[in-house]
Amino acid sequence: MSTGVSRRRVLQTIGIGTALAATGFSVSACSTPGGSAKDAGNSGKDLAPFPAYVPFAGPKPDLPGTEQGVQPAYLSYPSDLTESVQEKPGDGKKITAWFLSWSSTPVPRGKNQFWRAVEAALGVELELTVVPAMEYETKLATLMASGEMPDILQIIAAPNEAQFVLNTCADLTEHLSGDAVRKYPNLANIPPYAWKAAGRFGGRLYGVPVERPLIGQGLIANREKFKEAGIWVPEVGGLDVDAFTKGLKQLSVKGKYALGASQIGAFGFNSYIANYGSPNIWSVKDGAFVNYIETDEFKAGLEQMVKWQKDGVFRRDALSVDGGAYSLEFFNGTTYAQSNAFGGYKTAVLAVKDGFTVDMARPFKPANGASPKHWLGSGIYGYTVLKKAPKERIELLLRVMNYLAAPFGTKEYELVNHGVEGTHFTRGKDGGPVVTKLAAEGGDGPANLPLTFIAGPPQVLYLADQPEATKRYHAYQQEMIPLGVPSAHYGLRSNHWANSERGLIKQREDAINAVVTGKRSLSEWEAVVKDFRAKGGAKAAESLAKEYAAAGA
Repeated sequence: MSTGVSRRRVLQTIGIGTALAATGFSVSACSTPGGSAKDAGNSGKDLAPFPAYVPFAGPKPDLPGTEQGVQPAYLSYPSDLTESVQEKPGDGKKITAWFLSWSSTPVPRGKNQFWRAVEAALGVELELTVVPAMEYETKLATLMASGEMPDILQIIAAPNEAQFVLNTCADLTEHLSGDAVRKYPNLANIPPYAWKAAGRFGGRLYGVPVERPLIGQGLIANREKFKEAGIWVPEVGGLDVDAFTKGLKQLSVKGKYALGASQIGAFGFNSYIANYGSPNIWSVKDGAFVNYIETDEFKAGLEQMVKWQKDGVFRRDALSVDGGAYSLEFFNGTTYAQSNAFGGYKTAVLAVKDGFTVDMARPFKPANGASPKHWLGSGIYGYTVLKKAPKERIELLLRVMNYLAAPFGTKEYELVNHGVEGTHFTRGKDGGPVVTKLAAEGGDGPANLPLTFIAGPPQVLYLADQPEATKRYHAYQQEMIPLGVPSAHYGLRSNHWANSERGLIKQREDAINAVVTGKRSLSEWEAVVKDFRAKGGAKAAESLAKEYAAAGA
């Protein structure tokens, strides 16, 4: 089956969900080594109130969201777009901004119609540095070391992050804390969980969060094939793991595999181990922080993955498959399920069209008798900081960000997220934007100049001309969010965790891959845990516990 979706387009669309969500990487807990970093902690500090939450009164969703994290869903595009920004925010001056992109380099400003249209709407000149995602970490470190700072900077995670923020970036507390944020209605529309995930530095507010849904990764499945194998059960725990495994084995024949896997994501462990009742990355027990790899539930889930690999449910050479092939194999029917977030679901729906029904499999009943859980995300994709400047300049930058954060159902949202009608998009059957060839392949459009990484609204569920697919994902969220558990470390600042996190994530991923493929025995898992604690996990747990207590107080 031809999908008509290129490998580049796949990576562009699901890059974030695959490369970050698949690893369980945190974007909210980084700090810095040395004495200066102590100021970033919140223990013993007066904590500034987070911004007031004032939801946008926009078009009524067809399927409502919930305060717990179910996203509102729209089955068609709003017919009457409103305006959320009444006055042009800019004063004609130049603004510099630095952010990443998962797409190709945009057309230069002079020839970029999207770039110029946004400048005209904002009333500013935009000098933008767009950094390829795979070069982000290196180039951000270079930027921080240079002493240079753009007016607006996207931060996802970086060494020495807290020291840089405290020394170089503007304290936004007086502008955003409590009711002060009401001056910027679209920023006030950002939900509390996102502000909490971005956290405080030394008790103060420095970053504006880039919101992402709380729903975590799940198992995206070919519903027809799962039904054929007798394992499509649309309710949580409706099938025990033995019956589920039997069906997976039935599907894994003649060069086909029930479960996809690749070089990243450690065999999709996020979508399976939570079924065994495992807590999320960090949990609190009797005041102490415990990492999930230290729990019996995590080990039980990993044991099942080992069995699946032996049964041929995963392809034998899974670790040779790159991210693009991982998704394309699901689209063309080589694999029948993949672990991914909504980005992967959306891309699959658009790619397979009528080839099969893309749906979300519900958690099976585990062998250890636990109640399945769902690991929630932090609710953000990094945060944005501003260069220190006089009050009037900070207010200008915040007005620009307020425009970029315009919510779904507004004219501002349509421009920032879809571009100019007739140039970057046309209208689909339901009136929603359909990307043009220029925007999809010509380097001129929101995909190549993703300003929503600077500031964005709470995301909603909407798939153009795909109301049934939207309903399916909304129904899935309604079942998963009540099972959801966050990681206790979201929004906390710990030098020890920040300094060791990347290395410990790699250690965990490598260990999972080695155990699943049989290069290491599951009996060696205690050695993996011991190594984790020795390489920074124990100190991280201690410092996170102190910050957790301070945040609770």
